[in-house]
Amino acid sequence: MSKLLLLYASESEEVDELPFGSVGVILGLKHTRTGDTLVSSGVSDAFRSTLRDIRPPPAVVSASVIPQSHSEIQAVQNALDALTRTDPSVRVETQEGQMLVHGLGSLHLEIVEGRLRDEWNVDFEFGRRRVSYREGLGYEVPTPDWNVWKTEIFGKPITVTVPLTIRRLGQQEMGDPVWDGNVVLDEKCRPIPLPDGMPTGLLTDVAIGIHNGLSNSPHSSLPMSKIHVQIRNLRNIESKVPSIVTGASAAVLRKRIRDAGPGPIMEPFIQLRISAGENQVGKIVKDLTERGGELLDMGNDYSTGYGTEQLVVSSEDSVYLPPDWVSPSGTSPIHKSRSGLHLKRTVRALAPLSQFLDFSSRLRAMTEGHGVFEMSAAGFREVSEQRRLEILREIGRA
Repeated sequence: MSKLLLLYASESEEVDELPFGSVGVILGLKHTRTGDTLVSSGVSDAFRSTLRDIRPPPAVVSASVIPQSHSEIQAVQNALDALTRTDPSVRVETQEGQMLVHGLGSLHLEIVEGRLRDEWNVDFEFGRRRVSYREGLGYEVPTPDWNVWKTEIFGKPITVTVPLTIRRLGQQEMGDPVWDGNVVLDEKCRPIPLPDGMPTGLLTDVAIGIHNGLSNSPHSSLPMSKIHVQIRNLRNIESKVPSIVTGASAAVLRKRIRDAGPGPIMEPFIQLRISAGENQVGKIVKDLTERGGELLDMGNDYSTGYGTEQLVVSSEDSVYLPPDWVSPSGTSPIHKSRSGLHLKRTVRALAPLSQFLDFSSRLRAMTEGHGVFEMSAAGFREVSEQRRLEILREIGRA
């Protein structure tokens, strides 16, 4: 680090140290990212204190990043690398020559696009937004000795047996967001972190292979999810060469997935809470059902009082409506609610994210700009056979 700055609102002061509880800036860090804990190099490992890792939920929306010219490619790549250091929920990868950025939602990608333009001044375009799908484990019985990997290296035959137990997650079992909804356990049934932060060793080599094997399905190229993987006795692995162990672990996992056959396709769902006028609810419900949404419940946003001294308060939003005597010229809340113009209705629904990326503009059109909504992630859900074929055609696998 080159400098320490102590911040006072928009002003800064160069200091020699940052006291506890202060907000400051450290200049000169090149390989630090959000979530890292900085410790003194002179402190022994026994006395180091680290914070828990940030575990963002898996990305659900992707878009290609297209530089405007060949000279902008490196500048765009550098900007994306810098952005991922500050926002751990953004994931960037290169796939088939395209730079892809993955985010938590359509609004998240809009924020990413704005930051790239405003903070890094790069010239690019975003491609069409795409939803990230997942594939589960199939139902076929694996072939015998599926966990045995045979190959040749420099003409010498090598056989490696990887002790793994693989199955689908049960209905009530929760996946680990670190492993994109999968569960990966060691010999003592303890969750394994991602191999990026693990020390070198045999367990890390196997974990890297598992991570590679789960990254894409041999059937659809989609990431795998809702799979339970447990590593058994590592002492049974004959080879101790890291590259061989990693390759064997990935190969046997892919063979197990391939033997199981094509699994169910899952797409991200969202929970919607929509607030609009009573006379506009019909249009909203029709739009939801036509696009694969599932209506959960409906309710009133406001209650009404029958006395001039009675206060009217929203049950959820705590919106205060004054009694009539405060505004003698206004109509009573009872009259307003009966007119249907001021009585707000709340619609709660479960819907596929892919059909609601442009819901904000649709809702404005249906409610003349008065409707508002909240959106939250509801995880991945298996789709019907008809929808499965639609998704496979969309990704070019059918």
